[in-house]
Formats: sequence, structure tokens, C-alpha cells
Amino acid sequence: MMADYKETLLIGKTDFEMRAGLSEKEPKIEQFWIEKDIYNKKQKLNDGKPLFILHDGPPYANGSIHVGHALNKTLKDFIIRYKNSTGYKAPFILGWDTHGLPIENAIVKSGVDRKTTNKVEFRKLAEKYALEQIEIQTKGFTRLGVFTDYNKKYVTLTKDYVINEMKLFAKMFEKKLVYRDLKPIYWSPSSESALAEAEIEYKDVMTTSIYVKMEIVEDYNTVKKGDFAVVWTTTPWTIPANQLIAVGENINYLRVKNNENNEVYIIAENLLNDVFDKINVNNYQILATFKGKDITSALYKHPLYENISKIVLGHHVRDDGGTGLVHTATGFGEDDYIIGKNNNINVFAPLNDRGIFTEEINDPDLIGQFYEKTNDIVIKKLEDKNNLLFKYSFSHSYPHDWRTKKPVIYRATKQWFVNIEKVKTQIFDELQKISTNPKWGKQRITQSLTDRKEWVISRQRLWGVPIIAFYDENKELILSNELMNHAIEILAKDDSNSWFENDADYFLPPEFKNKKITKEKDILDVWFDSGSSAIYMEETYPEFKRPFDLYLEGNDQYRGWFNSSMINSVIFDGKSPYKKLIVAGMTNDATGKKMSKSLGNGIDPLKIADELGSDILRLWVASVDYTDDQRIGGEILKQIAETYRKIRNTMRFILANLDDFDCENDYQSNLQDVDKFVLHNLSDVKNKVMNSYDSYNFNNVFNLINNYVIVDLSSFYLDFIKDILYVDAKDDVRRRQVQSVLFEILWGLIDMLRPILVHTTEEVYSSLKMNHKVESIHLLDTKKQDFLQNEQFVLKWEKLIKLRNDINFAIEQARNEKIVKKSFEVEIDINLKKDYEFLENINDLAQIAIVSKINFEKTIENGIERETSILKVKHREGLKCERCWGIFDTLATDDLCQRCNKVVNKI
Repeated sequence: MMADYKETLLIGKTDFEMRAGLSEKEPKIEQFWIEKDIYNKKQKLNDGKPLFILHDGPPYANGSIHVGHALNKTLKDFIIRYKNSTGYKAPFILGWDTHGLPIENAIVKSGVDRKTTNKVEFRKLAEKYALEQIEIQTKGFTRLGVFTDYNKKYVTLTKDYVINEMKLFAKMFEKKLVYRDLKPIYWSPSSESALAEAEIEYKDVMTTSIYVKMEIVEDYNTVKKGDFAVVWTTTPWTIPANQLIAVGENINYLRVKNNENNEVYIIAENLLNDVFDKINVNNYQILATFKGKDITSALYKHPLYENISKIVLGHHVRDDGGTGLVHTATGFGEDDYIIGKNNNINVFAPLNDRGIFTEEINDPDLIGQFYEKTNDIVIKKLEDKNNLLFKYSFSHSYPHDWRTKKPVIYRATKQWFVNIEKVKTQIFDELQKISTNPKWGKQRITQSLTDRKEWVISRQRLWGVPIIAFYDENKELILSNELMNHAIEILAKDDSNSWFENDADYFLPPEFKNKKITKEKDILDVWFDSGSSAIYMEETYPEFKRPFDLYLEGNDQYRGWFNSSMINSVIFDGKSPYKKLIVAGMTNDATGKKMSKSLGNGIDPLKIADELGSDILRLWVASVDYTDDQRIGGEILKQIAETYRKIRNTMRFILANLDDFDCENDYQSNLQDVDKFVLHNLSDVKNKVMNSYDSYNFNNVFNLINNYVIVDLSSFYLDFIKDILYVDAKDDVRRRQVQSVLFEILWGLIDMLRPILVHTTEEVYSSLKMNHKVESIHLLDTKKQDFLQNEQFVLKWEKLIKLRNDINFAIEQARNEKIVKKSFEVEIDINLKKDYEFLENINDLAQIAIVSKINFEKTIENGIERETSILKVKHREGLKCERCWGIFDTLATDDLCQRCNKVVNKI
């Protein structure tokens, strides 16, 4: 009867479980980090090291975190953890944006009437709601494993932040960069507020476009009384507010007779055919040709009313579309406004905040009507007046409010502006100094600022930072830095709610009291809020110095936070807020569709964490090219989970086989060449991984580690050393050599994976048996592992890997042909080719190749030819050792080989 030698084998053991159980383990690990204050302990350990500041862009405090939040914060966490372990002190302070319309809407949806509720009470409800949302999102970021002190954050509603922001506004005013003016700006009737360009998104809509004729009322140069100036517009509702017609100074115009009805039209020469095709005129006669400048000051009659207006020059008029004559309503267009101002025409914008025509329009058919609904009314009135030449519908891109998704209009209102033109040179000088990833991002941010002349910073809301300004009894602005600073000092003692519950006199010096002075009602744009964050951080934390090392946000922030931060920072003291911008794409579903509630294709990152684990989600973030749009879905996460399983099992195998290894007493520095080669590969891949972290190329980190685990470890080293680990004596030098290599490999994996698999590496560290461990792996710096060998050595072992691959190929063919079943019963004849003959002298080549015996032959018949050699596989005949299952010519005992017999006798 054969003896059972299973108990004599050194099968490794570890408390690091094969089953990950991340959803159960991770929250406990996160609680451990908080209780032990690991983040702050690491910051203290890093005192004196160079600072690295990644300034967190504030997510909006409204609702649970979504997968875009998860991507953003996880990417930042990779960087923060990496920097903190590689020679930097990298504090990470989370921020939140807490003012604006969505929070107001949330309060209104809860049943609160904004217009009848006391202003301060409404603001207190908004603040309470915002802080509740921060708490919800904080729990979400905690569950993702974000490395920070959650008690240390910046929030745009706190008193210190608000006062800092007010002081920035005062400084802008002092520099004469802030002003108030009546101008057409983007206005959202659905939000009842002005909008900045960054709050605009474009959607295709169907529009009714019209050609309208306006009658000339007297002879003037080339044009005659009774002629018709023809205009084209895509906004029929603006025709009632028409004040001028604009022409191009040097554009060629025609006076052309429609022979079918004897009407004479004025149209740009280049557009005649296009217009007449549309209005179906085939029989016509050109009466005269002239330049636009020849008919400026010609008078015409409004197409709906008795108003008489004039033709003027327009800087923006072109003859590549429309009619070459531009209908001008000064209250509803930026160019229209400029033309009106140049011609001393008062701005006319007869709509209220909700987009409803006011009595100013003086047309009972329009008063009280929502502007969009008046298109049909206006068209019908034009038809009745016989002034509509043609109408048609077409699809085009139109601006919408990014919050309400409803159309916006240009509407002239009194607003506060920041003059960007005056600081553009400084801004562009600073932009030259920054770098971006991707590289084209620099052009994108530059272009977004090139197009801006001014920034409308006032909003007609209640929940936000008040604009500190005063008006006399005639509603004229009275403001000075002395008045502004006096009011800010009072607000610093109270809080911003004080502005909404006290009258103007409360904030004014004695000499200004009792003069019927009133306060500004508008608040600052939320982009002004968040764009002040870099200045706030520097003034709150004196060791933080702008420009900060890095901003990392989504690609929607070119016109948003990147933009407002740059403007505010340069105006403040001439410095950029950032040195580098990293921009992430949008996260879509598995089919590439944008996630939305209406489609029902949203993916909850916390559900992923609860079902699969945060580390799986973090590994997905590492796997994608985040600079482009990414995809996430069930099958994608399943593949990521499989990659995680391979990594976890690899680390578990190593931990199990280090169970009896004392890294202080058992560590071997004198190693065999194969070990040196494996450690060289470890150093090589680790260096590449660290370089990829340095360049923020995380999907390269993922690919390098994944390839290393599969190719270098699972398919090579970990495969053949099992025989050594399990079969050799516990203290055998060769076994200790292999364990020493495994110890280094494990540390390499920990260091490479630590910024990504934050929970798993903590679990690995806690399971690693060694003395003098610290509380957490995240308190340690990256271990220096320089095992690089010379080129000649590496080339030699790379050739051995090729030979091993060729041996495996030959064995697989032999299995298919039923010659052998297991590799340990393989005997293989090898005829090495010239460049590979030196491999015959490699120690333990049969063990490395995991075969029973290798015979080097000069000639082989009927072999398999490969790059390295000609090979022939056969079944080894001999006696089987019942302990190691090797096949030998002779055994030391009835059932043990020489090697196993020695080991068993020592036990």
C-alpha cells in the first residue's frame, strides 16, 4: 500500500480569502481609515516634502453621486494617493458648489412658494437642503475610498467663502472691470434669470422662418417711395419690436421689379436668385444696382404698425444668407443692440422675466402672451397686412438653458458684467504657461476665452451670494469701494442672509443713511462662486500657492469652471489658477448612449460598490481612456471583475507561499539567474507603471499590470516555482530564494496597485506576515526596487522565454495527438538552433519548462520546427515518485525519488 505524502508537502496557507467579498469588507476598511485618521497621519509623515496641489472642482450639491462623479473623484484619488507615496505632500480638499437654481427648484418642488415665503426663511431652507446633499455625496465618496479628511472641505455657502468672494467682486470694481449696463444677454424665461455662455447648450429645433417686406415711405437716392425692403428672420415674434433695418456698407443691392405683381423689392444682389426661388418669382426686371451705404437713412414703415424707422449700416451684415437686409430689434440681439446704440436708438425689449409680452408692445393681440406662442399670431398679422412674402420651417441649432432644457432668448436687461477685454492679454499670457492633457485642450480653453468680451455675472435669483451695490431714489447706481467694503465688514460679522433681511441703511455709513437708498437684488453667477475657489483656498491655506499643480474635470468645464477660474484669478493678481488641465470625457452606457433618466440607462456607482465592490469600479476607471468618452455596463464590469479575480488570486498565491517566510531572517540576496531575470522584469514594469502614473496615463497602468500578472507571473514564474515551494524542504536555500523573489513581487504589486485597488491592497498588507508593520499600507511610501540587469543578460533570458514558449507549443500538439497528458510526464528532445545553443547550459531548464526530462540532440527526425529549435515530445518511461509525481529512471525508495526522500527524512 502506497503512503500518503500529502501532509509532507508545503502547501501555502493564508487568511487572504479567494472570495473577495468586497461589498462586505470595503466599508469596514473605510471605517478603519477614518477611525485611525490614516489620511492626516500620512499628511503629517509627508511634512517637509514638496507640495502637490490638485484643486478639486466643486460638484453641485444636488442628489446622490452618479457615475460621472465616481470617474472624476476616482481619477483624482489615483493621483493623490500616488503623489503621497512618491515624495510629495499632496493634500486633497473636497469642494462643493451650493448655490443656484436647482436647489431653489428642489425647495419649490417640496411645496414651498418662493415668491410668498420670507426670503431669509427660503434661503435657510436652501442651505439646509444643500448641506444634506453634501452629506449624501460625502457618504458616496467615502464608499469609493477617496483619500481625504471629510471634515476639511470648502463649501461655497459658508460665511468665510462668501466674504472672500465679495472681496473679489470689490477688487474687480476697484479695478474698473465690473460695470452695470442695459444689454441683450442670454435670458432663460424658464429660469427667470440671465445666463452665462457656459450655461447654454444647443439643441436642434424646428423653426418657422419668414420673409417680410417693409415699405419705403419716401424717395431717397436710388430707392423710391412704395418700394419694399425685404428682410428674413427665424424669430417672427421679434418683428413687432423692429426698430431698424441694417445693410452692409459695401454689399451690392438691387432694386428689382416683380413683373407678376408690379412690386419693387430691395434685395442683396448675391441673394436675389435664392429669395426669388423661395417666393416663386420667375418674371422680374432689375431696375438699379447700388451699395448699401447709398440707402442709409432711407425711411420705411413698420410692417405691422404705423412706426417710421430708417435703414442704417450694420457691421455684421453679410450677403451669404437671408436677403442681405437685417431686421433689427435692439432689445433682442447683441449686434442689434450695438447698431441701436450707434444710432442713438433706445433699447426696446417688451418682455417680462417670464418671456411674456408687456403693455410696452402696445398691441392687444400680444400683451400677456408668451413670446414663443406669438409666432403664429405675428405671421397671421403680417399676412393680413399683405407684408408676408414667404414662410417655411427648417431645423437648426438653438440655444437652451442647460438646467431646464428650455429655449433661451436674447433679451435686453440691466445686468452686471465683468469686462474681459481689458484683461485678455494677461489671460493669454498665463494660458501660454499651462499644459493640458489632451494636448488640444490648450487650444480649446484658449478659444473659449478668445470668444468672450464680457461675462454677465448677475442672476435674478434668491439663493446665492448677493451683489453688494446701492441705488438712489431715482434708481441710479451709487457705489464706491468705501461703500462696498463697509457693507462687507458688516456682512462678515453677520452673514449673507443679513443682506436679505435688513434695509440698505443697515449697511451704509452714517452720512448715507435716510436718503431713500435701496439695495441690489441680484446675486452672483454660480460660476463666479466656483471660479473664486482657488483664491479662497490660497487665502485659507497659506501654504497653498497658485498656480496649483492640477485641475481635473470633465470636458464641459472649458466654458465653465476652467474659464471662470482663469478670469477671476488673473483679475485678482495676474496669476493663473492652474499649471495643468486634465480633461475627462463623458461616461456613457455600454452602447455609447448618454445616460439619462428618460432613457433609464443610468448606472448607480454605489450599486456597483454594493454588488461588486468599489475596487471593481476603480479598476474600471483605470482601464478606460478617460480623456475620451467611456462606456460602462454589466458585461464591461464583468470583464473587469475577471481581471480583478486574476490579480487577487495572484496576490493570494504569493501570500500563501510566504506564510512561513521571515523577511528579515530568511531573505536571500544571492539568487539564481532565473530569479534575477524575474526581478529585472519586476523593476522594468514597475518603472513603466510609475512613469504612466506620472503622466496620468492610468489605462496604461492597467494594461501593464494586467499583462505582467498574466505573462510574467501566471504563465511563467509562478507556474514552475510551485514544484520548489511545495516539494523542497521548508528551509531549503532554493525555496528561500524563490520566496525572497515572491516577497519582492508582492511589494511591487502592492505599490503598483495601491492607488487603484485601495481596499484590496490594504487587505493584502494586513494578511502579510512580517514584523514592524505600520497601521496601514497607505502610510508607506513606494518601495525602491532596483533589480535591473544589463542588456546582454536580459537578451539571454528573453531567448529562453522563446524556447519555453516553443516547448509549450510542442507539448500542446503532443496532447492533441494523445502522446502525453501531463507536462510532468514529458520527455523532450531538442535540437537548438545556432543563436540559441547557449541555452543548453541553463540550470534547471527542465524544471523551468515544467517537463520531466530534456535531451539536447544534434539531429532530430520528424520533429516540430520552431524559431528556437526543432523539438520532439515523447512520453517519459520510468518510475513515478508518489510525492512530487516526477518520473525517474530510479527511485530512492519504493515510492520516493532522491529529492523527496531527503525532505521526508528531515521531517
